[in-house]
Amino acid sequence: MKLLFNKEVDDSSELLAISGLNDASISISHLWPYIRTATRELVNIIGKDNYEKAVDFYDADAFDEEFLELVRYPLVLDAFRKYAPLTDIKFTDNGRQFRADDHHKAPWEWQVDKSDAQMEKAYYAAVDELISFITESEDYDSSEYMLQFTGLYVPNLRVFQEFVHINNSHLLYYKLAPSMRYFEETVIINRVGDKFTEYKTQNNSRIKKLIQNACVHYAMADGIKKLSNQLFPEGLMKSERTGKKAANGYDVESTVLYYDRILDSVLLSLEQEIRKTKTVYVPRKIINFEDNDGFVSM
Repeated sequence: MKLLFNKEVDDSSELLAISGLNDASISISHLWPYIRTATRELVNIIGKDNYEKAVDFYDADAFDEEFLELVRYPLVLDAFRKYAPLTDIKFTDNGRQFRADDHHKAPWEWQVDKSDAQMEKAYYAAVDELISFITESEDYDSSEYMLQFTGLYVPNLRVFQEFVHINNSHLLYYKLAPSMRYFEETVIINRVGDKFTEYKTQNNSRIKKLIQNACVHYAMADGIKKLSNQLFPEGLMKSERTGKKAANGYDVESTVLYYDRILDSVLLSLEQEIRKTKTVYVPRKIINFEDNDGFVSM
């Protein structure tokens, strides 16, 4: 796979021009393994065909092409956020030592944590902007990764945000979609039975909306436990304000509990609605008439 950077230039001035983060003196060869890994991960999201279009722009020296800029920026961010932690410590004959000199003061641990969190969040935002560009443009096609969830009860970001707004993040929707699929295949199908497909095709039914609502809140609770906190908008997370965790931490337990409580309420409403659709059979009392029962016989 061809990468969108020139390895023949020893310094990293090309990366500096894109991100503004690094010293140009850093050898690009030190970053190359991380650029390669970042590229593979990004291609899995946007698709090989779209990436090849970026390669064509790069080969044509069309560096001002917006799509090429949108592809290269997250690659640089991802490479640096994975490379930087390894450079904080140097390996010497006396063991590992923190890097410092007369001109640079070593940061506090909380400052490093905050920087790491902000760089990670910036990377996710850059990928999300790229996905939005692809989905809104007629010149690029949505990848298999981006289309794999169209058969769910919550088939896209628009429907998801009817219940929980996630700052229009396509990337977060894609990260949460596997949780929604699992929830459909386990919890929902056990509640609706053979009407699973029928409810999915009903556009404005109360039951379908409740199923969608439940899927979204399950995905939020599950995703917060499994995914990086930096994927989520700050307004959706409860922050921790004490000690070291105040730098970039969140109260995961309380946040999960919040979404779980809403999920329980929605599932209860869903069960009540499903119960209304079931026909209740009331047996009629059979009355037999006999000649001596006091009724007139004919």
